[in-house]
Amino acid sequence: MALPIQSAPSYNTVIPSTGEKINFRPFLVKEQKALLLAQQSNEQKTMIDTLKGVISSCTMDKININTLAIFDLEYLFTQIRAKSVGEIVELIFNCDTCEDEKAKAKVDIDLTSISITKNESHTKKIPLFDDVGVVMKYPNIDMLEAIGNIDTNSVDSLFAVLVKCIDYIYNGEEIFYSNETKESELAEFINNLDQKQFQKIQNFFQSMPKLSVDVSYDCPICKKHHEQKVEGMNNFF
Repeated sequence: MALPIQSAPSYNTVIPSTGEKINFRPFLVKEQKALLLAQQSNEQKTMIDTLKGVISSCTMDKININTLAIFDLEYLFTQIRAKSVGEIVELIFNCDTCEDEKAKAKVDIDLTSISITKNESHTKKIPLFDDVGVVMKYPNIDMLEAIGNIDTNSVDSLFAVLVKCIDYIYNGEEIFYSNETKESELAEFINNLDQKQFQKIQNFFQSMPKLSVDVSYDCPICKKHHEQKVEGMNNFF
């Protein structure tokens, strides 16, 4: 006789970048264990692979994890975690003035209050010169490792990430898709932009939607009031 297996409850949420409604379930014990082991490994590739596997298992609708924007996955993870471990997570913040080791404040954050911050001026379509422009795509989870490992002092490394985020280049009605163009040609296109044109592309990344929550706290030693924006999934892992 087979042992009884519990049916996990189902919840729903919306993918921020697409507005698509999906159903999900909480972590199971085996998935929680995998996440803890990945966190303890301190290896980014292990954490990324585990995160992909867990989100794929917990989402009950068929979605392509590899094509979702990073902020979509961050949002999905926090929603699943809230229903799995608890909606409240405790974070510790340091005072930016006191040197006392006890100058730390504990802040409870409700994961359900975390949202995707969107800049109204943000756009993926960027006109550059004449009738020429570029349409960008958001970095996905497979780019996380590359982004995490790039040498910030290396122009080539930074350009490599930027090039991977080009969806297509347009010249009037003519379209040049990145997946049909050599990376060396895309890099040459970027390298031949002037500084103002290149800054427009940089603004795409700087204004990109982000998972964030505003927190405020007082130092227990000097009583200084702090207000801070917490961004990124790592704070809530």
